[in-house]
Amino acid sequence: MAGSQLEQWQEPERQADPSVDSVATAAAITLAPSPEPLGRPRWQRRLAIAAAIAALGSLGGLLWWIFGRTPPHPHVLDISPSQSRYALTLGDSPRLSWQVSQPRQVQTMLLRGYAPDGTLVFGPETYDLSQGLPVSLLAYCDQTRRLLTCREVPLDLREPGQYRFELTLLPNLGLNLAPVRADSSLVTLAGPAQPTVLELAPDQVIYSEAGTQSSANGPAMAPPVTEAGIRVSWIVTHPESLQDLLLVVKRPDGTTLGGRRFTLRNPDGASPISLPEELQPFCQIQDRLICQGVPSGMIEVGQYQFELTPVPVNLGDNELPTAKQSEVVNIEPRPVRIAAFTINGREAEPKYLVPVEPGQPIPGFQVAWRVEGGSTAKVELLPSPGSVGLQGAMAMPLSPAGTTTVTLRVTDGQNPPLVRAVTFETFNPRPNQPVIINQGEAAPSGGSQPATPATPPATTPARPRDPLGDSLRESGSTSGGAPGDLQNRPPEEWNLQF
Repeated sequence: MAGSQLEQWQEPERQADPSVDSVATAAAITLAPSPEPLGRPRWQRRLAIAAAIAALGSLGGLLWWIFGRTPPHPHVLDISPSQSRYALTLGDSPRLSWQVSQPRQVQTMLLRGYAPDGTLVFGPETYDLSQGLPVSLLAYCDQTRRLLTCREVPLDLREPGQYRFELTLLPNLGLNLAPVRADSSLVTLAGPAQPTVLELAPDQVIYSEAGTQSSANGPAMAPPVTEAGIRVSWIVTHPESLQDLLLVVKRPDGTTLGGRRFTLRNPDGASPISLPEELQPFCQIQDRLICQGVPSGMIEVGQYQFELTPVPVNLGDNELPTAKQSEVVNIEPRPVRIAAFTINGREAEPKYLVPVEPGQPIPGFQVAWRVEGGSTAKVELLPSPGSVGLQGAMAMPLSPAGTTTVTLRVTDGQNPPLVRAVTFETFNPRPNQPVIINQGEAAPSGGSQPATPATPPATTPARPRDPLGDSLRESGSTSGGAPGDLQNRPPEEWNLQF
């Protein structure tokens, strides 16, 4: 009812004044409660919360960056060799790579090398970074504000062995930071392969002396040595590691006769291997050094043994490898031969009987000889004068003792000697001379008939004892007399010509 009264009270007024009605309506709309807003999706609210948290975190991070952060320290991010094993051949060396963060905070880098037992064997190599990259690293390193990268840095290290490398960073003094160290893995530096003599052999083990002539009817002879002497051949492995070759000649008892050094590269070892001029006609370098028929110059009669020693590069004193020995080579002497041996111009006979009249001088004779042989041939004429030349002649007297022996002795120094002997024996060709007695003596008194003087028996002088025996004389003479044939034969028929 009240509502109706209000409506009745309001209705005439609205009708009376339309403007008042519109104002009242607007006031009524204003005074009326507003409707509730529509609810947002849950994901939008979560996103808004996350954005607020992120904004607060960013603000906190910015404040920490400006006021509370600690500057980053330098570190060795990596240090490693390019490979774990190196062969120290000519021109090669180990190489090392590393990576360092914050290089601007590093004043100095130190590089050291240690043996597995911790012994310092390399370095320290010092790199000063206070003024940027040092000159020695410019070709191998790149540096930015945050990173230093070095690749394949060569190390001056040529001693074989195992190494562990250590890189130490010394930060700037103002940072008051401790040094930073990092180690590489183990690296093996293998020395160059050692050259080895696989074979050393002479072309012949038996030679004949130079100038020896072989005979078709004689025994087979070894080939004579030439002016080049004994020739030797060899095979050596790993020639790329060779510095020199030492060829030594010895006697079998170890006595050194001489040697030669063949240099295959410069003493500093920096140049490639090359054959010396004296070996070029005989040698070739491939995967091995092969030499054939290298002349040694040994031409004298005797026994020889060769030793070949390969000398590698970068070899210290008293470190020569074991030498290779050849078998013994023998140069045999030229065979000796008595080409002529004459007495008074005729070929010598084993024995001569020489008649010598009593009271007559003892004759002499002429002996001559000619011997063929080499440098070791030795000729002796005995009992005197002893050693003589290969050819000669001389007059020799007969001994008054009745027997003279002359011996020609020839030897080559190795084989049994050749001997020719001649014996001369003197004798009295008329040993039984008759005794003549004077028959003109008077007969004795007493009237008796003079007795016929009796011829006393011829007195036979005692014949000296024949030292060679009666069997060497010719028979046919009377008992106790000289040999009939020799007594009655003229001297020219005795074929002696003294």
